Amino acid sequence: MRTYRLEIRLIQVAAVLAFIVLVAGFFGLWGRGEKEPVGKTGAVVTNPVVLTNTKIVALGDSFTLGYPLDAKRSWTQHLADGLEVSVVNKGKSSQTALDLLSRFDADVVAEKPGRVIIFAGIGDALKDVPLAEVQKNIEALVEKAKANHIIPILALPIGYPSVQQAIADTREWEIEYAKKQDILTLDFSTVLFDADGKYLSGLSSEGGKYPNAKGYEAMGEYAAGVLK
Repeated sequence: MRTYRLEIRLIQVAAVLAFIVLVAGFFGLWGRGEKEPVGKTGAVVTNPVVLTNTKIVALGDSFTLGYPLDAKRSWTQHLADGLEVSVVNKGKSSQTALDLLSRFDADVVAEKPGRVIIFAGIGDALKDVPLAEVQKNIEALVEKAKANHIIPILALPIGYPSVQQAIADTREWEIEYAKKQDILTLDFSTVLFDADGKYLSGLSSEGGKYPNAKGYEAMGEYAAGVLK
């Protein structure tokens, strides 16, 4: 008889526990101690994304190539040294955003990087490409990167004699576009130019058109500081 009563009592306790579990699950009480990752809203991200593919491709024109020097003394090499990661320099002279788009598969996707730095806009300004076309091609570059699971980073075009206004217009649009798309930007102007838009002393060559070795070094160190 006592055994029978004990079994009844155990069944009752089990039923109560099952009911508590059911109610807790219904109201979502389980797991409330874990915070979900959030975007850039000012909240704390408790589970940050770990970048497993550290390889970077720098896609751009002569300013990425390192002209009038070479790739070994370009900002991309200083970036690689600063981050201690592989940075592939895919800079070519006289390039527009459309040129970069046309070789994206061969020069970026084929390298299988985790990130791509897109440095466009100066060549477009020099070739009088309408701003609407520049915008369309940069957007296409970004979408192509995302479609291939590559994180896009936009390097804002820097000043160049005779096309300052066109570059300023591109920069203004690109800054707003990057904010809307939540894309990281690099602004090399902050380490190259003074308040009047002129190269800082000792950082330029070619009559103030291009950075010199020290200028490219400053660009690479800046980029490394941002991307760390």
